Amino acid sequence: MKITIDRKVLLGISAGLIAFTLSGALMGRVVAVEGTYGYLKLFNEVLYLVLNNYVQPVQIDTLMDGAYRGLLESLDPDNEYLPAPKYERALKGEIGGPADVGLSLSKRRGYIVVVDALAGSPAAEAGLRTGDLLITIDGRSTRLMGSWEAGQALRGRPGTRTVLTLNGADGTGRRSLTLLRRTPGPGAPAGVMAPPDVAVAKVTSLREGDARRIDQTIASLKSKGATRLLLDLRGCVSDSLAEAIGTASLFVKEGTIVTVADRYEGDRAFLADGRRVAWEGPLVVLVDEGTSRSCEILAAALRDAAGAPILGQRTWGAGTLRKLIPLRHGDGVFLATGKYLSPSGKEWNGKGLQPDLQVDGDPGDPNDPQRQKAVDYLRGLSSAAARKAA
Repeated sequence: MKITIDRKVLLGISAGLIAFTLSGALMGRVVAVEGTYGYLKLFNEVLYLVLNNYVQPVQIDTLMDGAYRGLLESLDPDNEYLPAPKYERALKGEIGGPADVGLSLSKRRGYIVVVDALAGSPAAEAGLRTGDLLITIDGRSTRLMGSWEAGQALRGRPGTRTVLTLNGADGTGRRSLTLLRRTPGPGAPAGVMAPPDVAVAKVTSLREGDARRIDQTIASLKSKGATRLLLDLRGCVSDSLAEAIGTASLFVKEGTIVTVADRYEGDRAFLADGRRVAWEGPLVVLVDEGTSRSCEILAAALRDAAGAPILGQRTWGAGTLRKLIPLRHGDGVFLATGKYLSPSGKEWNGKGLQPDLQVDGDPGDPNDPQRQKAVDYLRGLSSAAARKAA
């Protein structure tokens, strides 16, 4: 049989993949799986057929990039393959620019999707909302991006523009939108009173220092006569496990806040950090579809360990711990290596936290009936019933 140059290239790729698999290069562990060789032979044949029979010429690096992405995203939408230059940027913590449009992103149905639009951001002002699918960013299809890469594409210099094509979550169909990047500060925790004695603490993120800021917010509300507290986590998105634990520790004196179930390292329990408890009265947590990642850890911990009912809508369902892992040729992957479990051992990845009481509404409504229903529910709680751990 005549072996073409393409065939030689493919045989070399397959040989490399097999050697990589059998060597256990990923994180130094043996990852050889029975039957792997047969799957790689099949992969080699499919790749060869596509290169030589597809209706138009295809670059092999384009095919391989798509194969890597498909393999990772089929397991978890926030898994992501990064070519070498992008891996180096992610490793160094470099960002695409100081200005942003205020979107938290994930991936669903092959495209980048909006988890939440930060209140007061260009995206929120333009009407973007949870569930909107971003089809293109500045003409580039988001099918070829992961959530990290898409977030970088949205960043740039203040005053520059980015053009989005999107399908609205409300069924409005495809439209184009131009957003002006700017550098709004991250929303700090804010507290307001709902007289006579109900306090509402609004948390939009969990960035470094926010546990301390939430402590200060609660102290201020208590000085105004608050005896009941609504913790509003709608649209709260964060990747900070430490701040989630610190904030939960304001309500939970001791015990487990979250457990990370790791396939190789086993279960690791993260405990309350021992700081002074800031609130011991009746407590209710309000969430929606934009509540994600570490903010879900906080909500789950307060329900299980502090007995706080969760009201609102099912949360986003991002319940995995991701690590940035290098590959041997300078590229790398964001890979989910652990799964978060609530203090009672329940997981929420891919399905979200189901509220104890479904309360629908739009936080963009100036009257905010969703929050008002949560306040009314809180007023009806007795102190004894409100803080009994699940």
